[in-house]
Amino acid sequence: MKLLIADDDRQIREGIKAGIDWSSLGIVEVLTAASGTEAFEIFCANLPELVVTDVRMPGMDGLELLKRIKETRPATKVIILSGYNDFKYLKKAIQWDAADYEMKPIRARSLIQLIKKVSEEIVRERVSEETFRKYLASHKELFVDDFAGGRIRDRLILQDGLMQYFQFDAKGTLLCVRIEQDRRREEAAEKERCADAMLRALGGREAEAGELWLKTKDGSLIGLLKLETVSYLYARHAVASLKNRLADSVREVAQTCGCSLSAGISLPGNASDVNELQAQAREALALRLYSGKGSVHAFEEGGALREETIRGLAEDDEFLNLIREARLERLTERVSVEFARLRQERAYGEKSLAGYCKALIHLLPAAAGEPSAELAEYARRRIEELETSAFVDIGEYEDFVRLAFEEAIEAYFNVGVARLSAPIQLAEAYIRNHYAEELTAEKVAEHVGKTPNYFSHLFKKEMGVPFREYVNRLRIAKAKQLIERTTDRIYEIGERVGFSDYAYFTQVFRKLEGCSPTALRKKPDVKDENLKIED
Repeated sequence: MKLLIADDDRQIREGIKAGIDWSSLGIVEVLTAASGTEAFEIFCANLPELVVTDVRMPGMDGLELLKRIKETRPATKVIILSGYNDFKYLKKAIQWDAADYEMKPIRARSLIQLIKKVSEEIVRERVSEETFRKYLASHKELFVDDFAGGRIRDRLILQDGLMQYFQFDAKGTLLCVRIEQDRRREEAAEKERCADAMLRALGGREAEAGELWLKTKDGSLIGLLKLETVSYLYARHAVASLKNRLADSVREVAQTCGCSLSAGISLPGNASDVNELQAQAREALALRLYSGKGSVHAFEEGGALREETIRGLAEDDEFLNLIREARLERLTERVSVEFARLRQERAYGEKSLAGYCKALIHLLPAAAGEPSAELAEYARRRIEELETSAFVDIGEYEDFVRLAFEEAIEAYFNVGVARLSAPIQLAEAYIRNHYAEELTAEKVAEHVGKTPNYFSHLFKKEMGVPFREYVNRLRIAKAKQLIERTTDRIYEIGERVGFSDYAYFTQVFRKLEGCSPTALRKKPDVKDENLKIED
């Protein structure tokens, strides 16, 4: 619907326009006019369904405007605002079928209620009774949807909607609660069943007057509970009592219906803070990431989870070597210790945790001796699965990472390790840890306890290439990564991967890659991401 406001007082005119969130009342456009003449011109051009006009204005007054509007479009609803308690004005307004006649000054709450009443009259006149009931129901659903989404910013509209649709008086001090299912991918019918079960559990525990529970489209529940006083001690007691009550209800629903639910409780606030209170309830609920499913949390200042990069195993060279050496038992032990650390810190949110798990899975192809398209594809599939997962607690993330490592080690690492003898396995691990240093067959042979000649023969037999060629291939592979991902100078990269002679470095690089290091960097598909490779 469109609304036209006519008043020669600019402050009143603009105050009415800007002081109310009209979109939440179904008003899509608000027009203004400073005189009756201007108002009638705007009316004829736009045909608004609603007009709010002052009585006394220069030129054409409000009553004449009412008369002309009714002659032009009788269905239009016109509300008269008058600063004069004069019966003759009221009589003429009634004569010309004004929708209402209100004395100035009018309070915003009264005007909101009046506009809603008249809007419903417009809809009622247009449609049948059954359609009108559906309209009211849909308007109620829209209100709940906007409320849950934090889109109602006007305190008066919020309070009025809660009173009109739910007979809930939102004045005073409030607590906000958010309850969600722990299985995010449930069918809509199952979400509905679980939400209804929780509502019954809450109601069955002698819900006090002054509380409201709303069911959202996604099957979550939002609760508003009034507190009798703003006393700090009373508020703490009320939150603790509510927490226990919610925990009891969550357990009851789990036992009777098999539904797992968690809840978050805000700090005390009032209706003007309701969007912030909802955010606090969501932040409190997010703590189930560490407490697990079926948990209830109260918001605490400074206790919100952070969304930032997690540092740990992804930067740990020893952990990378464990992957290369396919030491699964030690790997899973390190993963368990790492996730125990994260549980103890209770600092990072879901996005951070998911990002960290991706970084750990990215280590799998990075640890492979030779580039493996199959391993890279496996890592890509697992990361894609992680991105579309519905995990809600840290245990699910830990299980996911552990399983990914177990599958990858079994399928892509143990195959190669199994065909190598113990001395060559030891030699390969040593080379990967020390490739940037001066390496000779004699030095590595001594490390594994074999003579240089026997070691060189055994290495070529099992690895398929001579010792020196294997080392050069590894160094060039590392150099290629650095060229593609950093802005380091080419000669610096050569030194970093173990080539002390720049000319020899470029010679080996050209032989293995078919181009010079400089030419590789100039290729259009080589992106300067300014990243550093940790050896």
